[in-house]
Amino acid sequence: MIFLSFYTTTHSMKGEAEARRQGLDAQLIPTPRGVAGSCSLSLRFDGGDPEGAGRAFFAAMSVPCTLFRLEEDALEQLDTKGAQP
Repeated sequence: MIFLSFYTTTHSMKGEAEARRQGLDAQLIPTPRGVAGSCSLSLRFDGGDPEGAGRAFFAAMSVPCTLFRLEEDALEQLDTKGAQP
């Protein structure tokens, strides 16, 4: 699973709206356990190339967020942008 965590719920909801506007296969989910400093919502990317979609979306984000990969029980931070408020 590829997902973006945000530091505020407002940013999560704006991220979801932007993903929908772009026609991406993405949805808000509860932030997985083990992600510190995040609000309770994350944006999960699905579809044929979720990592490619997540990385491209992350690159275009202007708010602090972190891109993760979660496979089974292994959580990997792929990239981060900005600092926690």
